[in-house]
Amino acid sequence: MKLYLLILTIILLISNNILAQDTLHVPNQYSTIQSAINSANNGDIVLVDDGTYYENINYNGKAITVGSNFIVDGDTNHIYNTIINGSQHANPDSGTVVYFVSGEDTTSVLTGFTITGGTGTLYIVPGVETDRIAGGIGLENSGAKITYNRIIGNSAIMNTVGTD
Repeated sequence: MKLYLLILTIILLISNNILAQDTLHVPNQYSTIQSAINSANNGDIVLVDDGTYYENINYNGKAITVGSNFIVDGDTNHIYNTIINGSQHANPDSGTVVYFVSGEDTTSVLTGFTITGGTGTLYIVPGVETDRIAGGIGLENSGAKITYNRIIGNSAIMNTVGTD
C-alpha cells in the first residue's frame, strides 16, 4: 500500500510539473517579448512568431525558454525571420539587446533568433574606467543556454574615461 501511494505521489508531481508549463505566444497573446517574459513563470516557453521586434529584453532571473518557431519545426528560416532589434532602446546607457544579469543559469534559454542593433551598456568601474560592453547579449553573474542564433550588427564602442 505504501509503495502504491509513493508511486501515485510521484506520478502526480510529474504531471503537475508538465501541466504547469505554459506557452506564451508573441504577438498573438503578448504584444512584446518582454511583456511575455514578465508574465512567464519558471519552466514556461515564450514562443515568438516571425517578425522584427524592436526591444531590449531581460530574463529577470527566470528559468524560461524564449524561442522562435525554429523550436517547433526546426526550420532555420525562422532564425533569419525572427529578429530582436535593440536599436530603439529607451535608455542610451542600456543598449544591449538581451540581458542575463539576474542569476540565470542554463535553464534560461534563448534560441532561434537574429539578435541585432545593440549598442552596448555603459559599464562603470568606480575609480578605474568607463566602458560600453555587450552589444548583442550581456551576461553578468549569470549563465544561459544560447543556441541557434545569429548575432550580427551589434556594437559596444569603448569610451574609456580618465579617472583623475
